[in-house]
Amino acid sequence: MPMTGHAASSRCDPVTYSARHDGRTNDGPAIQRAITVCSEAGGGVVSLASGIWLSGPLSLKNHVTLNLEKGSTLLGSSDTHLFHWAFLGNPAQPGEALISAIDVQDVAITGQGHIDGNGAAVWWPQAVQAHKTQTSGPLPYGPDYPGVPAANGLPRPWLIEFSHVQHGRISGVMATNSPMWTVVVRDSGQIRIDHLTIRNPASSRNTDGIDLVSSDHVTMSNLEIATGDDNIAIKSGLTQPGQAASDISITQSRFGEGHGLSIGSELANGAHHIRISDVSFQNTLSGLRIKSGRDRGGDIGWISAEHLTMDHVRVPLSISDYYAGQPGGTQQTALMTEPAAPVTSTTPHIHDVTITDMTATNAGTVGVVLGLPEAPIEGLTLRHVRLSARKGLQLSHVRGRASGSTFTVQTPPVLQYGPGVHIDGSDLPCTDERRVHE
Repeated sequence: MPMTGHAASSRCDPVTYSARHDGRTNDGPAIQRAITVCSEAGGGVVSLASGIWLSGPLSLKNHVTLNLEKGSTLLGSSDTHLFHWAFLGNPAQPGEALISAIDVQDVAITGQGHIDGNGAAVWWPQAVQAHKTQTSGPLPYGPDYPGVPAANGLPRPWLIEFSHVQHGRISGVMATNSPMWTVVVRDSGQIRIDHLTIRNPASSRNTDGIDLVSSDHVTMSNLEIATGDDNIAIKSGLTQPGQAASDISITQSRFGEGHGLSIGSELANGAHHIRISDVSFQNTLSGLRIKSGRDRGGDIGWISAEHLTMDHVRVPLSISDYYAGQPGGTQQTALMTEPAAPVTSTTPHIHDVTITDMTATNAGTVGVVLGLPEAPIEGLTLRHVRLSARKGLQLSHVRGRASGSTFTVQTPPVLQYGPGVHIDGSDLPCTDERRVHE
């Protein structure tokens, strides 16, 4: 992991370059100078002492750790002209996040301090105003944002971005008030994120907690995330060729308000070997969600989730190949029928998904498992899944196995079957309390 050997012994102080950390002076140039000098000297630690460090965008360099000491706050400037808009459809560029690490290795953000993106000052009001003028459909917001669909949200900077990083770490800090997505890791490998707290209001638009895009060998643990969109989203792009999202673990974490844990929807390059364990969800819109569509799919499989607890989660389980990709899209249901479409390079193939020891109480709907007629969901395994909700589970075009599970709902049927459903171990007919045994 980052900062090993002689490089870790060097310490670089932005105060040496006239930083004041008084909350009024733009300390960005001094912090950046310390980062650059430290990297050129072989690497080391740039520490921010207690105080408020007002800054525009910063760029991490090779072998440098940015450490925020207890009582310190790195506060993003409200001067919008210092930043660039961030969009996954474009190559990474400095200035599209408060802290960027692009084409570097052995970098880290650590400490007990606070990273504040100042989103409420200007970025969120802009997004709210844009939403008010938005119409449904993949329409651009205007000539300033060519090619950006309305569903993406108004382009804004991110808070932290790792792009084409090898061996990186984010640990210990609190990230709040993000202009848009909070932590973005794309096209990177050997990344560790642990003991990170993310807090954005539920009303803040497109403020995903962590977006992991086309990256591999990523471990995430001891996270606390409450935000205005996905708590965590795992993606691999809308177009091919590219890199899959693979070898990812998420463990021992807590999710507050947000949209839950999503794999998708942009999965054109696939997602596989993902392990999720010991995660709690409280007041999220969704729990575990795997979502794709005919225009954005790939190989999606070898996904395991175990020891998940959910309370007041609207939809605990959702696996669907019918993500519309735009606001106002039609929601597919199990009883809707349609002919098979031709299999293409972006047809999603969801397979080998195992869910073990999952409990949900006070849910709205148990959820959906909806495959495509031309590409059914294969190898779904449910073991000891205990879900209690007002409405039941919808299934279509799925093959798998269920055992030792209980679905309790207020409004029957508990299981609503569409075409192409083959679940070993299940018994018919449905009742108001569904028990499935081996």
